[in-house]
Amino acid sequence: MSESPYAHLVGHKFPGASYTLPEYVAWLWHDACLVEPDAAVAHPSLAHLVGMQGVGMSIAEMFGLMDATADSGVMYGQADYEFAGTLHPGATYDSDAEIVGVERKEGRRAGVFDTMTFQVRVRERGGSPDPVVTCTHTWVFPRGSEA
Repeated sequence: MSESPYAHLVGHKFPGASYTLPEYVAWLWHDACLVEPDAAVAHPSLAHLVGMQGVGMSIAEMFGLMDATADSGVMYGQADYEFAGTLHPGATYDSDAEIVGVERKEGRRAGVFDTMTFQVRVRERGGSPDPVVTCTHTWVFPRGSEA
């Protein structure tokens, strides 16, 4: 398979952003997960929300980098979360994010598609300079019968 025409995006830095995890969101999230709410520790799955808020741009804008739209059939391929600490309700998180991989692939049934992998490093403001959590996401961009 040929190199993706979007390979030049590897290393592209997103604007990054700050996000304060509202206490009520953490409480509701725990409740939705059928877990006793904890005022001191947020549910680990909130890393997805905090990380995506930390990218600093909309999903539609991210799709645009790959010449795709919400109607293009983009699929969520994979997510990995590497925790070095815990998230806390009411805490503010500063994040930076970048594209770490773009690959062109071909599947027998899927046809040609590109994958874009990006990483978000989430740091608690006033805490360690090391990320509390690193979120790695891979999205799949169908390209149809493109060569």
